Amino acid sequence: MNRNEVIKYPILTEKTYAQMGNGIYTFAVDRRTNKVEVKKTVEFIFGVKVARVNIANVAKKPTKLGRFAGFTTSYKRAVITLKEGQINIFPDEAVAQEAPKAEIKETKNEKPSEAELKAAAKIQAKAKAKEAKAKETPVKAEK
Repeated sequence: MNRNEVIKYPILTEKTYAQMGNGIYTFAVDRRTNKVEVKKTVEFIFGVKVARVNIANVAKKPTKLGRFAGFTTSYKRAVITLKEGQINIFPDEAVAQEAPKAEIKETKNEKPSEAELKAAAKIQAKAKAKEAKAKETPVKAEK
């Protein structure tokens, strides 16, 4: 089985979030895989050392949506304990947190562009023209 087909997605619940601090991660894996394949795949993809892998089949559960009855899909869950290292489940968030800091530094050092300067000059010219026009026209006194 290909290594990119073994792990489907991380299982993210309150309990699994709490376990992540202790180096225990939970994934939904392919139903045809075994512990050895899961261990090799996690070590290859995430570059960490795996201490232990526990696998359990999660059965389907009955569910209803209005008057329609059905079942949730069954899947295989792998609980992975790491010897050392850490798995970054949200790589986009780590990059996103660093990006705004860099943008803030850049915006402080930026000077206004030529287009912004021209627009500001036009606005000032219009304001001066309005003031001059207001001074020229006399105000009629009320009777």
